[in-house]
Amino acid sequence: ATTVKPLLDDTVAAPPLTTQAPSQLVSSPTQNMTTVNDITDTQNLAIVNATTDLPFGEDTIDAPLSTTQAPSQLVASSPAQNVAIVNATTDTQNVTSVNATTDTQNTTMTKPTNDTQAAPPTENTTLPLASQNLTSSLANLTSSPTLSPDVTVTEELVEEIPEDTITTFYVMADAPYSDEERYDLMPRHIDQLGDDGEFLVHLGDLQYAVVDRCREGAYYEAKEILKKSRMPTFVLPGDNDINDCDSMSHGEEMWTKYFGLFDQRWDHSFDVTRWGDLGESFSFIQKRVLYLGLNMIGGTPYSWTEKSNRHRKHLEQVRALFEEHEGKFEVIVLLKHADPGRNHRDFFGDGDRDGLFIDMIRRLGKPTIHFHGDNHNYYEEEGEYGVDNYMRISLDGESVAPPIRVIIDVSKPNPVTVSRRQSNLRVKCCSDGWPRLDDDDDDYYYDDDYYYYDDDDE
Repeated sequence: ATTVKPLLDDTVAAPPLTTQAPSQLVSSPTQNMTTVNDITDTQNLAIVNATTDLPFGEDTIDAPLSTTQAPSQLVASSPAQNVAIVNATTDTQNVTSVNATTDTQNTTMTKPTNDTQAAPPTENTTLPLASQNLTSSLANLTSSPTLSPDVTVTEELVEEIPEDTITTFYVMADAPYSDEERYDLMPRHIDQLGDDGEFLVHLGDLQYAVVDRCREGAYYEAKEILKKSRMPTFVLPGDNDINDCDSMSHGEEMWTKYFGLFDQRWDHSFDVTRWGDLGESFSFIQKRVLYLGLNMIGGTPYSWTEKSNRHRKHLEQVRALFEEHEGKFEVIVLLKHADPGRNHRDFFGDGDRDGLFIDMIRRLGKPTIHFHGDNHNYYEEEGEYGVDNYMRISLDGESVAPPIRVIIDVSKPNPVTVSRRQSNLRVKCCSDGWPRLDDDDDDYYYDDDYYYYDDDDE
């Protein structure tokens, strides 16, 4: 609170500390006294900038004393002054005026550090002209804020976003095998894929080596069809792509040129692991599902030694993945070309506790679904090798059917559903979820709103 400075005086003495009871408040018609949020018609209240008109030609003003008194005790001593009481919440709290300002300079009164004693006065404090502003009082004000009794602090509740547990993808194999498939059926199937899929996997055999003779044009034409897919597409080799060629090295060269790292044509977020010198194989985890794409082909191996080494490396890689990602996945999806037979027992085993693939998934106890081509006929093998959590599905070939749709929801006890996407194509094991629940009826099929009764045994 400041007084009007006498004309031609060099300084204005700081007003004395005022101690008055609440009932002693002095108020005249020309004086204005206010607390925060109590504004009258004759004055403007500001928490800062209580302003006094300084007579023209005078250069300095003494810094006023800090004032310690109850909110009702502050006396406005000049009709031209505006007084603001900051943070006056109780009768014993500090009252501080900030930036008592003249037309030519800023003067600041600091906030006392306790409730019963004001800061000692500073006598004859002379400030320079408006070229300097003091800001220490603002720092003091923000250091110990006091909330008004009627202020309530509430904590905003943030709704937790539920985890996305559903993955939809498509699988196909053994196409194109003829010009009809190459120029009609397969392009149409790719074009008709839904927008719900996150990725597509082709399990291999992108030509018929007996007819196409592994000519480069066959690889190119299959690539041109698949690159039009609206979703990231992974491609695995089949025996007709490499093993059945007149020159195995030529087949490897062509497959690598047109289908190696094929998924990288799309911008996707899958954290794909490539398997070193087994570059055709891959793995990734998506929404708590572990996907394994293996270069494991049918037919007679062009080299038994190469086949045995490749299977051994695959087994080592799978074992390492199971250990590295323990607890990070709930379902396993195995993707490869070959219909497993005697040439693949060195990878799968025979169900005994031999440490091979079937034994590993038995120990894990996770639902494991295995998709493959090679046979060109759709069939299902549930609980093979006596392992209840293992399901194997052979896909249609030669574009007899469109790519199958697989939906996995890891939040369900029977997370895997499979559809062949045509009303006349049935799915027995997984149309309503797999592994089966105890009350599932094996006599009924369900596939995309179509129901069937199994009368094969009648």
